[in-house]
This record gives sequence, C-alpha cells and structure tokens, in this order.
Amino acid sequence: MKIVTRYIYSSILKTAIITLLVCVLLVLAVELFSSMNKIVTSSTNMSQIIKLSILGLPEYLMMVASVSFLFATTFFLSQLQANNELIMLYNTGFSYYRIAIRIVILGAIVTVLFFSFSETIMIDAKKEHSKLSDELFGLSGTTDSRNITLSDIDSNYVIHASRFNSETNTIYNTTLIYKDSNTIKLRVVSDYAKYSSEGNWVFYNSRIYIREGDKLNTSFENEYIVSDFTLEPRLFKNASNDVTTMEREAAINYLKRIKTLDRDTYYQAATDFYQRIFSPFSILILMVISVSMNYRFKKNVFLFSIIQSLCTAVVYYVALMVFTISSSQGVTEPYLSVILPIFIVTILSMVVRALGGLSG
Repeated sequence: MKIVTRYIYSSILKTAIITLLVCVLLVLAVELFSSMNKIVTSSTNMSQIIKLSILGLPEYLMMVASVSFLFATTFFLSQLQANNELIMLYNTGFSYYRIAIRIVILGAIVTVLFFSFSETIMIDAKKEHSKLSDELFGLSGTTDSRNITLSDIDSNYVIHASRFNSETNTIYNTTLIYKDSNTIKLRVVSDYAKYSSEGNWVFYNSRIYIREGDKLNTSFENEYIVSDFTLEPRLFKNASNDVTTMEREAAINYLKRIKTLDRDTYYQAATDFYQRIFSPFSILILMVISVSMNYRFKKNVFLFSIIQSLCTAVVYYVALMVFTISSSQGVTEPYLSVILPIFIVTILSMVVRALGGLSG
C-alpha cells in the first residue's frame, strides 16, 4: 500500500513540477514580450530586467498552479486506464476510491502549501515587482502619498494629511478631528505625526482645541498622543487600497471601514479579497474534478481525458470571471464569486461521471 501511495504521489508531483516550469516560462515570455516597448524606451539594463522577471515568478507560479495540477492528475489517471494498470490494482483489492482519496489528500497538502506561499512570498514579491516596475518605467518615483483624508468609523475620528512617507510611517501637516453627535469636540493641528511601536500616533508641535460645552480650550504640546486613534499606517498609502497585497488583518479592517463609507468600493475590494484568499483552493477543486471525471474511453484515453478536464476547467474559470464581475458591480455578494463557480463545476462533474457510467 505504501508503494502504491508513493507511486501516486511521485507520478503526479513529477508531472506537475515539469508542467509548472513550462507554464511559468511561457507566462514570463508573454509578459516580457508585452513589456518590450517599455523596456526599449526606458533603456533598462539586463540586470534590472532579470530582477523584475524574478520578482514576477511567484505570481506567475500561482497563476498556473491549478491548471498544472489538473493536467498532472488527469495525465496520471488516464495513463492508469490506458495501460490497464487499474485492472492490476483492482485485482489486488485496491479500489479507485482509495486512489481518489490519496489524490485528494495530496491536493489538500499542495493547496495549504500554496496558500502559505501566496500569503507570504508572493505578496512581498508582488509589492517589490510593482515598485520596481514603476521606478523602471517612470510610472512613479516616490514612496509618498499626498492629500490624504481618512476616517475611523469606530472611534469617530477624521484625519487629513498633506503627505505620507511610507518608509518612515510619518504623516505631515496633519489635522485630526473628533466628532460626537455631529459636533466637533477635538481638533489637533500638527506639523507631523509618527506611528509608534506601541500602535499609537504621536503628534508633534500640536495646537489642540477642545470644546467643553460652550467653552473652547486651546493648548500647545510638543508631543501629543490620542490613544484611541489607531489607524494603520498602510491605510495612508495610496497602494494600500489594493487588498490583494495587504496583510490579512489590515485588509479585513479596511473592508469593515469601507463597507459603510463607500459600497461600490467595498464590493470591488471585497471581491478581490475573496479571490485572493480562495485562489489557492482552485488547485484542490480542479484535482477533485479530475478525479471525478470518466476515464473509461475505448480509445485515445489520454486525449479525451485531457479534453474533458480542460473543458470543465474552462467552465470553472468562465463562471469565476462572470461571478467576479457581477460581485464587483454589486449584483451579487462578494463571497458568491467563489462559491457559485465551485457549485457549478461540481454539478457538472457529477453529471459527466453519471453519463459516463451509463454509457459504460
């Protein structure tokens, strides 16, 4: 049994790794070709192009992972059928169900690994790739964001800053306002503020205005801390609105805030976030679909198996695209953009297998 299990895992993984390498190189070639005009006009040297390509590899790997493992699983199962190896396994009491269980377990392990990869290495590489691409092709040459206004709904604070420096987590020329019952109770005007290691903003050279009833008290502080104002620094950065590169906790907090402020932006951002979280799970989904397919063809087993699996994968990705667009537009809830495609291809795979059983 251990030999059969090792054979299943090694066969699928070998094919998947080779397919991954080929697909990643193809995507890389397409990306380089599409950027050829930018590369030529910007006079980018070879070392920068190589660095940019390397930083893009993790994202390309995630793009082709699900299709690669779909192909590897389909290839393995079709070869078992075409070479009559299934008959030998059946004669030893090793059922197809036991083969399928081992493939699903492998898919679950690979999915967990790719999920961890996407939430760590890929996100960091994607940020660096975007930053380097902007620098090389002249899209942006600064890490600053300007004229920012944010609100903290939980604590009723609104802050405006003329500039934010992401390298030092510093905001400049700040105005912080606290509102209670539509009345401004506190106003803090500072030269700049820094985010401390304790999770608070320290305002420097601050003019403080506090309203107490009909009385307005004013004071000046070299350093002033508002303990319940705790907006994350990354929210001040323009690029931080991209939930696909935020840390999960920061992305969730951002979605909670934007949900009540701007429903249109929320639907778009929430859909992107769900797609980011559930993207690695497409590996497991497509492997399960591959296992549930019918491989009992009389001839050209591999060819028909590949066509069958790829058609199902196309249905999955088309459904994913359609429901992603509808969720981004607010037609459906964001979480449905990942649930409905899975439901559709599951029903489709069950129907195809049932029809295959009837024809067999």
